[in-house]
Amino acid sequence: MRRRLLLLVAPLLLLAGCQTDLALVDLKARWAGPSSRFLPMDGIEVHWRDEGPANLAPGAVAAQAASPPAPTPPPASAVTADTEPPAILLLHGTGSSLHTWDGWARQMSPTLRVVRLDLPGFGLTGPHPSGDYSGTATVDFLERFANAAGLKRFAIAGNSLGGYYAWRFALRHPDRVSALVLIDAVGYPIEPGTSGAIALELARMPVVSELMRFAPIRGMVERSLKDTYGDDTKVTPELVDRYEQLMLRPGNRTAMGDRARAERRPLGWQRLPELRVPTLIQWGGADRWVPITHAERFRKDIPDSRLVLYPALGHLPMEEDPSTTARDAMTFLRGGTVPGQK
Repeated sequence: MRRRLLLLVAPLLLLAGCQTDLALVDLKARWAGPSSRFLPMDGIEVHWRDEGPANLAPGAVAAQAASPPAPTPPPASAVTADTEPPAILLLHGTGSSLHTWDGWARQMSPTLRVVRLDLPGFGLTGPHPSGDYSGTATVDFLERFANAAGLKRFAIAGNSLGGYYAWRFALRHPDRVSALVLIDAVGYPIEPGTSGAIALELARMPVVSELMRFAPIRGMVERSLKDTYGDDTKVTPELVDRYEQLMLRPGNRTAMGDRARAERRPLGWQRLPELRVPTLIQWGGADRWVPITHAERFRKDIPDSRLVLYPALGHLPMEEDPSTTARDAMTFLRGGTVPGQK
């Protein structure tokens, strides 16, 4: 299987030509935005945003160039009511960035402190100096980030690979996680033949990942987005621009291969029954990357978990329909019953 994939893909990449990385200063000018912050940590500058009621640690405030938005009072009914103010940390998936949460941030920030970041190897943050993208190293990184951002006890939501890091963080720090939202999350070994399994297999091949450092990627990005959306008419040229350009941040294409090889299969899912955190599982019924059977496995394995399916949505429900998915997540965080939950 691996040899057939290599024989198919490598000549196509060689014939496609060459595409160099984009200058970081130009990427920042387009994608940083007025609410962006850059936190010096681990020898890199972590791109993040902190929106809604402000509760930054003094050290984090001093490290930022932008001022926090004006505070608004939090709702007393939120699950995170013991945090001052209630907060949620949002983690994106592979090849993505904090922009995938734009819709959620707009909807949640009037009442919640919404913290999101470009994980190492993605977006404007770029590659981690250690080159270690294992789940353990990433959870270590998230712990340091949460401390630097002044996050004490908070809800955490993650999509795809971000969901994997979210539940692993909750297992390690149940005292800090007030609620967990898993959106088409990675967790179990993915069956061969799915889009996600094929993409990972290609990314792990040293020859392919080396070629990907130079080959034009726009066509691949567009095809991948159309495969991850339930309705591919929502994949606009502007959306493709964002994903493509942020992947062309120096070092990100190399990091993609390094991350794919960091763990051959998800680790730790056997411990999911140990989770003691209220959990909402949101899943696109048209997801071609992670099978819907995994949603049922999460619901079965995680105590006190609820599952909501969105039949028409794909692998990125929070990006494809931010209004509905954010509304449901906020209902859950406030202790309410989400329509259609199992």
